[in-house]
Amino acid sequence: MEGAGFDGVRSKAELDTSYDSSQTLDTIQSSDSGANIESSDVACVNEYLSADRFFMEKGDVYHSLFKYNKAVTLLINPENFEIIDANNAACDYYGWPLEVITHMKIHDLNILPPDKVLEEMQNAVAEKRNYFLFRHKLANGQIRDVEVYSSPVIVNSQQLLYSIVHDITERKKAEVELHKRNMQLRTAQKIGHIGSWELNLNSGMMDSSDEAKRIYGYDTDNEILPLKEVQSVVLPEYRPMMDEAMRELIEHFSPYDVQYRIARRNDGAIRDIHSVAEYDAEKNIVIGTIQDVTERKKTEDALLHAKIVAEAANRSKDEFLATMSHELRTPLTSVIGFSDVLLDRTFGDLDEKQTRYVRHISDAGKHLLKLINDVLDISKVEAGKMELLVEEFSVPVAIDEVQVLLSPLAKKKHIKMEVDIEPEVNIINADRTKFKQILYNLGSNAIKFAPERSSVDISGKLMGSVIVISVEDSGIGISEEDIDKLFHPFTQLNSYLARDQKGTGLGLALVRKFVELHEGRVWVESRFGEGSKFSFSIPVRADPVKVC
Repeated sequence: MEGAGFDGVRSKAELDTSYDSSQTLDTIQSSDSGANIESSDVACVNEYLSADRFFMEKGDVYHSLFKYNKAVTLLINPENFEIIDANNAACDYYGWPLEVITHMKIHDLNILPPDKVLEEMQNAVAEKRNYFLFRHKLANGQIRDVEVYSSPVIVNSQQLLYSIVHDITERKKAEVELHKRNMQLRTAQKIGHIGSWELNLNSGMMDSSDEAKRIYGYDTDNEILPLKEVQSVVLPEYRPMMDEAMRELIEHFSPYDVQYRIARRNDGAIRDIHSVAEYDAEKNIVIGTIQDVTERKKTEDALLHAKIVAEAANRSKDEFLATMSHELRTPLTSVIGFSDVLLDRTFGDLDEKQTRYVRHISDAGKHLLKLINDVLDISKVEAGKMELLVEEFSVPVAIDEVQVLLSPLAKKKHIKMEVDIEPEVNIINADRTKFKQILYNLGSNAIKFAPERSSVDISGKLMGSVIVISVEDSGIGISEEDIDKLFHPFTQLNSYLARDQKGTGLGLALVRKFVELHEGRVWVESRFGEGSKFSFSIPVRADPVKVC
């Protein structure tokens, strides 16, 4: 057989053209046509006729049905596992010619050893099944998953196996992938407390996932439950709403999205449930999910309660601030005003001791009034009630006005104030009052911590569409670890406290908030013992009116 390693023996296909398969070996040998037949040909003919004997009894019709069947088919001797015959589809599938495959045994194809193949076949007989799941190897080395259906046939009083082989490799891969996806789905459902369900409207039966059964309090061993039994766990007051939602889904394909409560089947616990579903009209089934949202509802209720409490507290704060504004600022203004009148000696002279005491009253009153005003401003910003009233004004003029306000503070410490504004810095659209308050807070802060007989410099420059204003002093500076603490309300740094300086800790916090209202930013450059430089930037043009 050419290509099969059997020299001098013609193939069965060749023999088909020389010999009539209905003839017996003896007939062929006694005929004239067989006078010159070689012994090797005789052996091949004998083998061929033996292999096809099963089909000889049925004639050419059954022979053709076997040979040309599209299904991979083998004829096997169960005693020694020899492959008696194979059809064309089997030769094509396994990749060996008929001459080779009929000299093989079934375990030459099967990756299992012979004893395991026999064991599996014996198990199949004991279980009264006629199929096997094996793995077969092809001529090219590939390993394929196969499903083999075998039926016994009697040929010349000998029992053989007529086996049809189906390649299920892709199906096995799909099954593995499906199994993995199902595991992932079950895990996701368990983590998210989400179950799936399917209602067959024809039968009135409901199938559901294990997690859905757990949510409702059913035993997971129960596979399919009647709809009425599942509905029995729903609290009665929710049934009409759910029935109407289901009717709208089936009749009008309206979204089914309901929230209801159940008394769990196993322990009677009340649980909040959220369910969504879709209707498949062709199959007349409803497919949906349920989720246990009890804990989420508790959280939502807690948040709602906290919101109500916070709003009530906010209203109380607003009322307190209004009272503070009226009840505290009004008498303080009177105290400060009368103190200043006494200091001006409008109603007569004061001796040195009286003057010192009255000045203390005036200073303390002004300090307290500034604290009240700062607290009110901070509260308004945080409550979103601070208005940003934008107008067009001259930056140099506004800086001059602030310098005039700061001059008395600077003169007390003999501090020289220098102003350096670039010519490009001129007209700006911003909140004039808050711009001046930003600059005043930074300037007064610089004067407060600058040493006597030093200087405080104010500079301004234009950078694209923003102006940058800086206030620099030669004071004690700020350590690197303290810089991150700046601009927080009611915070004073340790280095400042060491100097026993008075302050509310609100000045820089207000600076940051007012700058941010203008959509700008504020920053500081400082080294401990070498002074500080506070800078802020705001756009040249801001929104006309902004409430924050």
